[in-house]
Amino acid sequence: MELLPAPFPTFLPRPHQLLPQLPLSRPCHGRLQEPIMAAFAQAPPLALPFQEATRSSSSQPPRPSNRPSPPAQRPTTAHLPPPGPFHSSASSEPLIVTETKLITMHSCAGRLGDARKVFEGMACRDLLAWSAMIGAYAIRGLYKDVVSLAVTMVREGVTPDRFLITRILQACAYTEDLELGVAMHSLAIRSGFMAETARDVPVGNSVLAMYVKCRELGRARVVFEKMGQRDLGTWNSMIFGCCQSNEWEEARMLLDDMRREGTLPGVVTWNTLISSYARSGELDVAMEMLEQMEESGVAPDVVTWTSLVSGFVHSDRSGEALRCFMRMRLAGVEPNGMTIASAISACASLRLLSQGMELHCHAIKVGSVNNVLSGNSLVDMYAKCGEIVAAKRIFNEIPEKDIFSWNSMVAGYAQAGYCGKAYELFCKMESLGVRRNVITWNIMISGYIRNGDDERAFELFQMMESYGVKRDTASWNALIAGSVHNGHSDRALRIFRQMQSLLVRPDYITILSIIPAFANLVAFSKVREIHACIFHNNLEMDGKIANALINAYSKSGDLAGACAVFDRHSSRNIISWNCIILAHLLHGSPCEALDRFCEMKQEGVRPDHTTLTAVIKAYGLQGKVSEAKQIFYNMTHDYNIHPDLDHYAAIVDLLGRSGSLQEAYEFIDNMPLIPNLAVWEALLTAASIHGNARLANLAARELSLLDPSDPRIQRLVFNYWDLTGKSADVPLMTVYNKGRELEDVDSCSVEIKNKVYLFSTSDNLALENTIAELKLIMIQIRMSLLCNGTDAEEEKEELSGIHCEKLAIAFAVSNSPPFRNIRIIKTLRMCSLCHVFAKLVSEKYERQILIKDSNCLHKFKNGKCSCEDYW
Repeated sequence: MELLPAPFPTFLPRPHQLLPQLPLSRPCHGRLQEPIMAAFAQAPPLALPFQEATRSSSSQPPRPSNRPSPPAQRPTTAHLPPPGPFHSSASSEPLIVTETKLITMHSCAGRLGDARKVFEGMACRDLLAWSAMIGAYAIRGLYKDVVSLAVTMVREGVTPDRFLITRILQACAYTEDLELGVAMHSLAIRSGFMAETARDVPVGNSVLAMYVKCRELGRARVVFEKMGQRDLGTWNSMIFGCCQSNEWEEARMLLDDMRREGTLPGVVTWNTLISSYARSGELDVAMEMLEQMEESGVAPDVVTWTSLVSGFVHSDRSGEALRCFMRMRLAGVEPNGMTIASAISACASLRLLSQGMELHCHAIKVGSVNNVLSGNSLVDMYAKCGEIVAAKRIFNEIPEKDIFSWNSMVAGYAQAGYCGKAYELFCKMESLGVRRNVITWNIMISGYIRNGDDERAFELFQMMESYGVKRDTASWNALIAGSVHNGHSDRALRIFRQMQSLLVRPDYITILSIIPAFANLVAFSKVREIHACIFHNNLEMDGKIANALINAYSKSGDLAGACAVFDRHSSRNIISWNCIILAHLLHGSPCEALDRFCEMKQEGVRPDHTTLTAVIKAYGLQGKVSEAKQIFYNMTHDYNIHPDLDHYAAIVDLLGRSGSLQEAYEFIDNMPLIPNLAVWEALLTAASIHGNARLANLAARELSLLDPSDPRIQRLVFNYWDLTGKSADVPLMTVYNKGRELEDVDSCSVEIKNKVYLFSTSDNLALENTIAELKLIMIQIRMSLLCNGTDAEEEKEELSGIHCEKLAIAFAVSNSPPFRNIRIIKTLRMCSLCHVFAKLVSEKYERQILIKDSNCLHKFKNGKCSCEDYW
């Protein structure tokens, strides 16, 4: 797109006579200008009317013309010079021409003030004078002055021609002055400037662009449909309007229509679509548009790539942002300051210090390091990577710090745990006259609460409005997320309810912060409460919230609720499919999990490594060894996914369930990767259940060698003793740590009438009533208190007391309605004796019991468990 030439080129001074001028911005090729600019790119220079006027006022007779000459317009009385011997209508005409020339010369030299003085001092101002003055403002982007002059011009009775109408419509578009724009549209119709000739296309484009910019898409459609001829600017304006109004389907249809009519999309067209999709979060569609752009022979420019990189960063897809940045560099496109800043932000999110330092060097090389945007990104990157000294150095080097610079540095100190330093900077801002905004306060609140100083965080939350800073949703989010982070789920829910009572509308961050706190069996009712809030605030359509709900319903024991959310989810992605497949696995429904996998492939969603791990486990639950092996050995060829430790652990679990223990051990022995805890745990479980003491002892020893001081590994080894009643040959350090420290954490929680009760194995002094109820239940189900189960279980209950899950089941049976499911969360793996007890209770009392231990979710119903006695 080229800028319009000066209004009067014949009177411009030669280059060596020009005085210093204000620099005029000239867009580079391919720069993403709003399509409105394209509507004015083809307007002829405004010199034409002036040239016609000079020809008519010269001594030479005018050339004959077939067109009827318009009636001469007489100046209004206010513009006529006083009568006298030295003034006549003949002598006033050269004066107007001279003053118009002065306006042009002053404006070309950058002296708009002097040009305006000449213009205001004119005794008579004709169309050419108005064109000169309005053109001087328009070419410099001073559109408010253009609108003001246009209103005055019309009031004085001067009618603009087609070229001046184009200028005024451009100003109306940028100032969004719909009233004047509609008046100019009406004038253009009455003047015959909206005909179907090529000469009238610029005026039509200007009207169309004005309506688009003023967000009047309906009126823009009417103008578009009535245009007999359309050029690239016409299509660009209409596509931009559709994208601006989120009319994505119509924008795509317009792209197809313009191709059918023979107009090839340019770089502005593609950039309009790509940047709009990227800003709206539809990045997969944006990448699809990029591929189409390249296939059509249009090379993406820096604006194209910057839109994609920044879009990926804002959508928390920083890895893809960096891959996009690398593609841009490989294509030979040099990044600008915005691109570099976005790439640095991606490195900050991923904590990639070395890559961030490379981008820092590149920013120094291209001279954008002192740019405040790049500086803020660098401060954030170094702070998140733990290089707080480097962040402080960059902060000090930013020449003109803005509020974002200060906020980045305060956040850097807070995230690094230096809340004292952050508070010093927080106070320094006020002393330096930098007004702290709500983001600054939220950073401090979040910093304090995440570093364990809840009292100080709540104090700042109460103080901020007394300093004239109104709390926003993010302020409440900081308290909710911090409370969840510190393990205070009930307090987080209270804050959430208080937030709603004060009519503060939660956003998706609020929901994503609070949902994980209640993704468990004893918080089933709270998940429904949060879902109702999501539905009330129309947040259910957000993909991340829908996925979080699927996960929360599944972990709270409501598989039907998870399926209902999934089926209503309109924009399902691979994460959504993984959530519902894992939900079916968690609830012991491998057939349904595999059915979902088939549906996913039919919808064209490509599985990732999590999907394939779940599929192998589903085949394992069904005992389909050959099908699982086929998936494992063909995953690289079929899905371009290389097996990792999760897949190897799933195969070991599969072989263990089928009883092929020797094959499982040989599979581990031939692994190209070093086996981790999950692999050896799978072998230990299989060997313990199938009674292979040799392999169980080997797996237990390998587990203890991974990290003898890890409590989780110690618990696994001791669980082996509990399951088999045999000692493993493990290091003395592990044996020495067995005992009270590990047994004290054996506890469980049960939900009764929206209240959660905690039971512990080692503390039964105040539970006489519950123990009595337990004895009664055991008599009724014909099971002795210390039944003839495993010797190890008998010894354990004699020494340390009755297991907490038995107490929780007895308490729930006696204190909850018979139609309610019993929901229990247990910290350690369930023992075989308690597993038998739960099955018998579910059959005798016709109650469904859900127990989530450290290994799996047990669903007891009619005397059977969903784990099929393998856990």
